[in-house]
Amino acid sequence: MKKLWFLILCALLPTTAQALTIAEDTLWRGTLEFAEPVRVERGATLRVEPGTQVRFQGGGLEVLGRLEARDAQFSGTDWEGVQLHAGEHLLENCRISGARLGLLVLGGAPRLIGLEIFANGTGLELRRQSNAEVRDCRIRDNQTVGLFLKDEARPRVRNCVIEGNGRFGVYVYRSNPTLFRDNLLRANPVGLMVAYYGSDPEIGGNRFAGNEIGIQVDRAARPVLVGNDISGGGTGVLLSRRADARVRHNRIHGNRIGVQVEYSSYPVIRENDLAGNAMALVLSHQSSAWERANGEAARAAESGGRGAFGQAARQPADAAALQPRVLTGTVDAKHNWWGKDAVEELARGAGYGNPSFIHDGRDEPYFEDAGVKYPLDVVEFAPWRNAPLAPNARNQ
Repeated sequence: MKKLWFLILCALLPTTAQALTIAEDTLWRGTLEFAEPVRVERGATLRVEPGTQVRFQGGGLEVLGRLEARDAQFSGTDWEGVQLHAGEHLLENCRISGARLGLLVLGGAPRLIGLEIFANGTGLELRRQSNAEVRDCRIRDNQTVGLFLKDEARPRVRNCVIEGNGRFGVYVYRSNPTLFRDNLLRANPVGLMVAYYGSDPEIGGNRFAGNEIGIQVDRAARPVLVGNDISGGGTGVLLSRRADARVRHNRIHGNRIGVQVEYSSYPVIRENDLAGNAMALVLSHQSSAWERANGEAARAAESGGRGAFGQAARQPADAAALQPRVLTGTVDAKHNWWGKDAVEELARGAGYGNPSFIHDGRDEPYFEDAGVKYPLDVVEFAPWRNAPLAPNARNQ
């Protein structure tokens, strides 16, 4: 108890502490400054009172016990950030900034509510099958990734604003969030990246606005994209390198390209509103003939696996599992709404011809790879919808 009250009283004025181990329940209050790591041992609880400012000039806060913080600020210069080991931590309405990695969660089910995580290298990273609740957070202006999910993390991410991050708003790497819904991803180079075999989450009811790429699915990931609104970007949805996503009930509008499919991806794109893009659907380097000739070798080269940013992957992809189910030379984009003018164009062609809003093998019969010409696949667009989806249908 004496140690507890000592730490409370010291926190009333700015202090500079050296390396510190906290082995019993402790309360922080006021302004604290640290130049070395602080470690909360197992069995101990660190409580941070509202209004507390915790500043690091190097080091960081590692919590093996329990952290409970409300309305507090964690900031610093070139510090390591806050690291939570498995446990039932609670961070509510806190601000975390200036760290190499703002908040790292290593397992467990912490509640992360109303946080503002900004101006870090990476904002928030969830690992080791974490079941964290991430709700009502604002994750912005981090140098690389705003929210990074890996190591089979299974969080619930809802009602967050993720904007202005340097490379990716959210990166899902071999993980499957239990819920990813009602979020706004805005003004990121890539709003959401879902990558590598084993990343098969449902991404539903989110808004993507003004990203260079709204959603990118890569390297044999197979998510379900349902009921999202994707607008104002360069490419709404990019499906690349065996990305067999199911894309349905989305409104994809106001982009230079609505959906781009490339490099042996065979998604199912149905019941979407694709009106109002400069080009609705584009195929690029997409050929079943190329896949038959080169796909197995390409998959074998990738099956050794690299991590999300080039590091060695701990779980190599199964090359056999990445093989396409059927190679017909077509991409399934039936039953979509393409817009009033587009429907009139389709009706004039009686379901045939070369729609001006789709770029495929009808426009570019071949592409060349390593000196060999391969026929570009074509889009199956008939039958199509004659009216846009009702708003409630897009949310299903």
